[in-house]
Amino acid sequence: MHRLFSFCLSLFIFFAGASAHALDAPQSSPILTVSGDIVVTNSGDRAEFDRALLQTLDWVEIVTHTPFTEGPQTFAGPTLASLLKALGVEDGTLLATALNDYTIDIPVADAWAHDVLLAVDHDGRPMRTRNRGPIWIVYPAATPDDFEDVHGARMIWQLNRIRVQR
Repeated sequence: MHRLFSFCLSLFIFFAGASAHALDAPQSSPILTVSGDIVVTNSGDRAEFDRALLQTLDWVEIVTHTPFTEGPQTFAGPTLASLLKALGVEDGTLLATALNDYTIDIPVADAWAHDVLLAVDHDGRPMRTRNRGPIWIVYPAATPDDFEDVHGARMIWQLNRIRVQR
């Protein structure tokens, strides 16, 4: 009986510690706030990210085409999949919202199926509000003809909020 109690106590401590894990707090003004059905937070029931926190995720640089630019473009930032993994999100829908309150639904499955990028750099420079920043959701494509209309519609720029819905 004592061994069973010790085992259960060990499991409780392990899982309590895992569920209590939180992200570091942003050191500068957040550029992205994620709320809703997330497991990991750093600001009440939300997760806030400044550029430095985003850089701790799986940061990649890609060269791709978009329906909104001419010729190949270079973008850098964390993968959407790494953001969702860090927050404990495995399924559902993301309600992505821009600074001007434009919203679009993005299936969580797209993060893995299409290598979606949260672009914060464009052609080697941080993205600014006047140039589709602070974050642009980018679906990579080898050529301009590789886009499905639905993916182009999900490439929301001036992104600053995501709400996870399951």
